[in-house]
Amino acid sequence: MRKAIPFLLLIQLLLTGCWDYQEFEESAFVQGVGIDKEGKRIKVYTEITKPSGGQEGSAGGQSSGQHVILEIKADTLIEAFRGLIRTAKRRLDFTHTQIFIISENLAKDVDIPVELDLIRRDTMLRLNSYLFITDKDPTEIFNTPTLYKSLTSNELASVIEHTKFITEYLPVYNYEFYRFLTDHHNNAYIPIISIQKAGKQKVTAITGTAVIKDNKMVGKLNKKESAGLNWLLDYVKGGSVSVEIDPQSRFSLEVTDAKTKIKPYIEGNQLKVDIHTKVVGTFADNVTQRTLNKAFKKDAESKIAKEVEKLMRSSLKKLQGLQTDITDFELNLRRRDPKEWQRVKSDWDELYANAEVNYDIDVTFIHRGMNNESWFPEQGKPTYNPYRYLKLLFGR
Repeated sequence: MRKAIPFLLLIQLLLTGCWDYQEFEESAFVQGVGIDKEGKRIKVYTEITKPSGGQEGSAGGQSSGQHVILEIKADTLIEAFRGLIRTAKRRLDFTHTQIFIISENLAKDVDIPVELDLIRRDTMLRLNSYLFITDKDPTEIFNTPTLYKSLTSNELASVIEHTKFITEYLPVYNYEFYRFLTDHHNNAYIPIISIQKAGKQKVTAITGTAVIKDNKMVGKLNKKESAGLNWLLDYVKGGSVSVEIDPQSRFSLEVTDAKTKIKPYIEGNQLKVDIHTKVVGTFADNVTQRTLNKAFKKDAESKIAKEVEKLMRSSLKKLQGLQTDITDFELNLRRRDPKEWQRVKSDWDELYANAEVNYDIDVTFIHRGMNNESWFPEQGKPTYNPYRYLKLLFGR
């Protein structure tokens, strides 16, 4: 027994607990952070999970439903977070923070990675939180009614998980933002979140993409141009592409797989880029008067290819006007031909703005759906109606 006592004492020393342990009831769990500019200082907002049984309202902030919005003016993020303790009456906990929202005013005026430097240094802040830019006051975003989740931050993080079904979205984690800046010489992109009306209700929605050059916002892409950037960056793995033949006729492809390869090269003083994109998908709808035969399939593949090329061209035209390469042209050239890159890097913005781009889009429909016929069959041709067998089965 005496021999076991030293061993038991050692076990007790090893099981002393965490040195920085903090009671759950003494923490304010921050779900989202908003940053705006006011004069030479920043204005910081935090969306905090409201404790059950808590009282409505809070000094220096707003309370609604399941959250509390606190705000403070400061010179830096760390100063703001420390100062908010006085208002929150608790230590702020960022281990569950899901989103950071930056105002356009701030994004256009300061170096974004410098302003957010605390995120990649403090162990409590999450690099796998999402990053947004807004044309509204960040507090408006946090106070917009939610549809499914109790907190705005939770709902925004949740919807981003489903962006693979929509080609216009380009979600960005904080760690991806820093990686992209490093790979693209301080150029990057950040999704823009705003407020729109859905019937009589206001909802948050991603409306485009902010273009970052030399760490600052210099322009924005609309939804179509954002979709084009998605194709150029080889990020499209799902979603759909629609072609409108006329106001009453259209058809769509549902993407099941896509791959874009970019090959840049220099001829003399001219940047040339070959882009090859392979798209595989199924017919999503056919609101035309044509039957899904081989001739229509071939025509549809050609029209979808032109639509994908149109999206790419619209995005590239905007980026070339901004002289901001976030399309991997420079990255691919630097990897393929480092010596050539060294020769032209000082003139890259001008080369990029005047690049000659050749598009090769290959589209394949692999499935026509459950019915080859259009709901509006071609005039003068007999119609095959598969639904007539239902009458035989069910007697109606």
